[in-house]
Amino acid sequence: MKKLNNKILLIVLVALAAVFVLSRLFRASSRDGNARKELVAIDTAAVTEIKIYPSAEKNQEITLVREGKKWNVKMGNRSAVVEQGGAMTAMSYFIHMKPINLISRKKTKWKEFNVADTSTRVKFMKGNDVLADVRIGRIGFNQQGQPPYGRGGVFTYVRLSAEDEVYSVDGFLESIFNKPYNDWRDKAFLRVKQNQITKVSFVYPADSGFVLEKRDKKWWLGNSEADSTKVKAYLAQLEFKNATAFADDFSPSGEASLSIQLSGSAGVLSTIQGWKRTNDWALNSTHQNGIYFSSKGLETVLERRKNFLPSKKK
Repeated sequence: MKKLNNKILLIVLVALAAVFVLSRLFRASSRDGNARKELVAIDTAAVTEIKIYPSAEKNQEITLVREGKKWNVKMGNRSAVVEQGGAMTAMSYFIHMKPINLISRKKTKWKEFNVADTSTRVKFMKGNDVLADVRIGRIGFNQQGQPPYGRGGVFTYVRLSAEDEVYSVDGFLESIFNKPYNDWRDKAFLRVKQNQITKVSFVYPADSGFVLEKRDKKWWLGNSEADSTKVKAYLAQLEFKNATAFADDFSPSGEASLSIQLSGSAGVLSTIQGWKRTNDWALNSTHQNGIYFSSKGLETVLERRKNFLPSKKK
């Protein structure tokens, strides 16, 4: 009798296990069958505009426009050059956007994942045709960083604008698209290779200017030898110098009261000009003619003569 009960119990356990396994398989199959294999697939060569409605700008439209081989960013009556690679970086996430998971089918969940009507919206256009229309939500993290999660385990919640479903996709899309107009702009202030520079002429107010010149493989301040380490450190920053504070409200009304001219064996490589304002300088360089920046963040470019001299020995 005891053996019979054990046998019945074993059969029941096996049956329950089978039901559990089959139910999991059925649910997985059903979920996989309903989830998309690919959310968006765009041909980057076909995209003529990217319309962005970032929550950082209260969902006002920012447009990246392809003009020949370059991209411009426009917002209202403002227009500027897009930072190099900015448009391609934005599009790269949408060449083949594949969902990691289907998160929700309920419209009531949109706010939880920040994909509702006030979330950042991105539209990829080919002329007047919409190639993709996506809501970018908040980010999430996979602590273990295991597949299918990539890029450090970071993922983003997204929703196709015309649909209810919320998905998770690989990457940190929120920081790419939810940013103000100025963050899309080209912030390059100087791009000059230091090994090409042989002379730097500083024209400062009140006759405080000076000239750095390379002679016989040494740097000189007039007849005084400069500290070569300090000079090299100064020149090194000029190879890739960016500025983040634009001075769009500035318009020069006269000659610049400050200038720095960088020269090489072939002649002038680049020129910086500055106009004094109440709390800073408005600066411009020949790298981006017509674009003015605040000197805040560019103070190391406006170096003083004494800072190139050898340190006094104690």
